Amino acid sequence: MKRFGLDTPRKQQDKHLPPVDVKVNEAPVYFIGPASRENPMSQIRTKLMGHVSFNDPKIKWNRITLQFVGKAGLCMDVPSSTLPPKEFGSGLGDDRPTMDTMTRLETTVTLCEVEKELIYIPGEKTIDFGLHLPHHLPPSIRTKHGFVEYHLVANFSAGSFFKKYRIQRTVTLCRHYLPSASALIPSIEYNGVSEWFEWSAEVPKAMAVETGEIVLALRWSVEKERVEVNRVELALHELETYRFNTKSGLHSLKPIITKFPSTDYHPPAFSNSSETHFIRTPLVTQVRTHHFDPFLEITHRLRMTIHFASSTTNAKPLILEFPIIVTDYPKDASCLFSSSVASSNNVPVSPSSSSASDNNNTSFNQQQPQLMNSVVLPAGGDDAVAVDLDLPEYTPQYYEHELTASSTHSLG
Repeated sequence: MKRFGLDTPRKQQDKHLPPVDVKVNEAPVYFIGPASRENPMSQIRTKLMGHVSFNDPKIKWNRITLQFVGKAGLCMDVPSSTLPPKEFGSGLGDDRPTMDTMTRLETTVTLCEVEKELIYIPGEKTIDFGLHLPHHLPPSIRTKHGFVEYHLVANFSAGSFFKKYRIQRTVTLCRHYLPSASALIPSIEYNGVSEWFEWSAEVPKAMAVETGEIVLALRWSVEKERVEVNRVELALHELETYRFNTKSGLHSLKPIITKFPSTDYHPPAFSNSSETHFIRTPLVTQVRTHHFDPFLEITHRLRMTIHFASSTTNAKPLILEFPIIVTDYPKDASCLFSSSVASSNNVPVSPSSSSASDNNNTSFNQQQPQLMNSVVLPAGGDDAVAVDLDLPEYTPQYYEHELTASSTHSLG
């Protein structure tokens, strides 16, 4: 005999369920190659898959709307001296600001809005959905000064007597510049002559973090009567560059450089000019992959320093720098994105993870007790740069309208 007021465990469990729920598939959402219409991989339509679950059969939903929204933002404090003089004419007078004056740059731009309406048939328990995403979207990222984030918003309505129901889910997008580990990576040959030293290097255009290291081939010819190669030092640098628009145009701040540990290569005692030397440097887990969005660009370069040994000549080290694209392969599992755990998916790197930084590349967000200005930047970012990986130019169209720059200054 069932007592009055006591429900079965099934009914008790149903009471804790929301009337409707939205689930996004755990499969990774990613793009391959540059964000260009000429990119052959852009013809493959990327879809965001998921389903809607209806837990209360008594509710008859009249309208179900899905909206996929992407936004990019910038918020950072920069020395006013780094901005053009025109930026201070209307708000700070004709005097050039002091080094202690800081200006806050803050803006947000909408990257995309994709909507889809679902048709509900009474009695349905689930509805599967798939949203086609624009091919030009930048990957998700969150750094100390900027972000790119995506959300799936579902709005439900069930008549005038039922309040509207809203569900929001965070979606992570990834972009990979190599489709798989079997992809053939092209190389670029660099060469040069410096007095009595001639060199030639083959550098890969891209490298995946899964490989764990970067390898380049180096050949040289030197007048051994005067000097010999003592050692070759190779290190990876990561450049984090922010840019923004004001009424005077586009401006790029000085990049924040993270230097990763270097490796030393000592050539054998007996080597000739025809010998090829393979120089290696590790790809540590703290390295972020190549990234481009309206306000932030993360690029990488190899810095090779050739040290000489000579008893008669004061030979200075030869410093060479080569650009390289650091990327990763598409994951079979979910593409993780976290602001607290460093990975290859463009998670912020803490200052302690880098081996050293240039004195001129410190963060602009340091505490300053002096004047603080505020600049509200217009919506919009920078035109794209060229990423050459045997693919067309990297030209994402984040916005169709022409940039109209406006700025507001106020003293804090």
